[in-house]
Amino acid sequence: MFQYINPVTDLNAAMLRVLVAALLGGFIGVERERSHGEQQEHAFAGARTFPLFAILGATLTLVSGEVGAAVIAGFLGLAALVVASYVITTTRTHPGATTETAAFAAFWIGVMAGAGALLLAGAIGVGTVVLLASKNRVDTFSRALTREELSATLTLAVIAAVILPALPDTNLGPWGVWNPRKLWLVVVLVCGLSFLAFIAMRVWGATRGLYLSGILGGLVSSTAATVSFATRSREVAGHEVALAVAAGLASVVMVLRVAVLAWISNQDVTLLLAPFLATVALAGTVVIAILARRGTGGEKAPDLSNPFQLKTALKFALLYAAVLLVVEGAKREFGSWGLMAAAVLTGLTDVDAITLALAGSASLPAEQAAGGIALAALSNTLAKSGYAVWLGKGPFRRAMLFILGTAFVAGVAAVLVIGPRPWADGS
Repeated sequence: MFQYINPVTDLNAAMLRVLVAALLGGFIGVERERSHGEQQEHAFAGARTFPLFAILGATLTLVSGEVGAAVIAGFLGLAALVVASYVITTTRTHPGATTETAAFAAFWIGVMAGAGALLLAGAIGVGTVVLLASKNRVDTFSRALTREELSATLTLAVIAAVILPALPDTNLGPWGVWNPRKLWLVVVLVCGLSFLAFIAMRVWGATRGLYLSGILGGLVSSTAATVSFATRSREVAGHEVALAVAAGLASVVMVLRVAVLAWISNQDVTLLLAPFLATVALAGTVVIAILARRGTGGEKAPDLSNPFQLKTALKFALLYAAVLLVVEGAKREFGSWGLMAAAVLTGLTDVDAITLALAGSASLPAEQAAGGIALAALSNTLAKSGYAVWLGKGPFRRAMLFILGTAFVAGVAAVLVIGPRPWADGS
């Protein structure tokens, strides 16, 4: 992840890293300056000081070529400055330690930028600014948590941070298709997405919060998002259509994600697949727009008693494990159509793996590979329709069948009329 350079021989790269560090530190400083100005509080660091903290971390890393003694010494010097400022400030007021902690974050963001991890530094920097700027909403959310909701939050932390890392990351079972850590990750995804929707609804309101969580859920797993929102629809009276729209948005994002993964593996396959993906995404988006214009239950978040349903997540993980076994059997036992059958079966739970496998295959004709990916996407659409009917409440079911049914029909028509055709090129 870290890529150290010589700042003398590679001056342009070094300047870029320092610039990124300064910008990220500046964002944090501007937010702190604004916050303290609104509250009329004294701040030991602001829009000029925070960029200097980040530049210090970046330059120490560049000059030393490692996160070693020089960086640690710089951090300890910063720590002494922060502690001294905090002690002096507490003699006059009783401040929190948010700004002081942000100073440490700015320094280490600079260290990451100096080491070449620009994407990681940017993500942490932006996330830090968002967290700092969301003070009022975060405080309101934490005070509104009930004992049951806090217990559920701790449960999620246990299954994600304690159980998941402890499980073996090895292939077990028939044909080695079951990886305990990956199977448990499915449980974490379903629970985590449900919890994400819970937080989003509490912070941003029912409609906007759900839409945001749906988009974010689609970046991870639209299938898990559908299962999560379908389960939630049984608890949220009057918000079923909004939940369906959120799940629909996750499916649209899934289509875009497939396009990106295919492009990374094989651009020729992506060009053949593009008309199909565009048709499916457009059909789903049109229906989502129609449903979103209807009443979706208002902006007030409903009274949710449990951020996620662990039982539903466990059932989905067991189904996922069964499908993995069937898929591997289809690959081994069928003839020339075995891979296509596997694509259909894989699509019941996941599209990413078969997309990468088919698009990256050197032995498959491009149109056949693209056709297999299309079959997996259509299979996944049918599977999500089944999950919606199985787990969702009446209005949620109807809305999801409207969204996914339209996308499925459009996708089938695209395959038949413009391709890609999995049976092409001698398949």
